[in-house]
Amino acid sequence: MKDILSWGLTFVRQKPLLTLVGLFVLGIVGMVVMHQVEKVPELACSPCHVMQPYVEGYHKDELLAHSHEKAGVACIDCHDNGLEDKIMETVWYVTDDFDDPPQKRAFDNQMCVKCHKVDEIIAKTNYKDGNPHDSHLGDLVCSDCHYSHEKSQAACQKCHNFEFLQNLPPEWAGKGNKGQSL
Repeated sequence: MKDILSWGLTFVRQKPLLTLVGLFVLGIVGMVVMHQVEKVPELACSPCHVMQPYVEGYHKDELLAHSHEKAGVACIDCHDNGLEDKIMETVWYVTDDFDDPPQKRAFDNQMCVKCHKVDEIIAKTNYKDGNPHDSHLGDLVCSDCHYSHEKSQAACQKCHNFEFLQNLPPEWAGKGNKGQSL
């Protein structure tokens, strides 16, 4: 082992430019590999035990996250982290020093409208007794009603009992069951 370390130090001293190029190439290859791994939640997310329920929810028909999976949207498409975040998450994982459960992330509507067209959604949800996407409550954030990793609940359910609320898909909680996990 000592011989290998000695050889490495000698190489670095004798060929610093080649060493820098090698480290640069290694960094690029590492970033490309990590970018590919991040697309597979079982590799990128679930090794950290607190993330396992979220990865399982990604595969459950009853949750909004699963509709994203079916559409080919990977976790990282919404939960993209910068290099600093990735390094910190790795340190937290290795040192077993992380929040359990993890802190909830807040996303603004800009995250959702990258893929979802607001005008089309408003037109599609224009029911005879109201439109949840054209609310009298003012500017709502998509996540006020739509939860990816829990059953969703329309904010209008707090006060109203519109007919369309009785026919929501299975990923929506019933009245009074806000955020009910599976």
